[in-house]
Amino acid sequence: MMMNEKKTWFDQVYSQPIYQFADRFFAERYPASRFVNDFHTVKLPLLPPCRVNLLRVCFRTVCVASTTAVALAFTYFNKVLALHGASSYWPLTSFFPVEMYFIQRHVPRWSPRWVVLQSFSVLCLLVSAFALVGSIQGLISQKLG
Repeated sequence: MMMNEKKTWFDQVYSQPIYQFADRFFAERYPASRFVNDFHTVKLPLLPPCRVNLLRVCFRTVCVASTTAVALAFTYFNKVLALHGASSYWPLTSFFPVEMYFIQRHVPRWSPRWVVLQSFSVLCLLVSAFALVGSIQGLISQKLG
């Protein structure tokens, strides 16, 4: 996998909660809107039929276009994204999932499973802290240079 493919996958994973929030927000705010709530079947030659929601297509296109426009306008925008990614890595990929697992599975404190998962979470916290320091350094050097 090339570097751009990894970055694209990473961006898509972290943007899904934003898209879900927008879908839920507009569906609750406009429950009778066909633009928001209806799915349309699109049939392209040589492909199976695909169900498409117009709000999703429009909102996601606007998000991608605006992110691209901001990235083009600010030369250091990638450094800002790295800062955001470093600060959100630990809570989203380690802390919250591990804590939810403990609650759902009723894992007792200081059991071997609890110690291993907490150690993993602390290791991810350290990686995130180092990435945060590196992204701050990159942002400062980009701004000054």
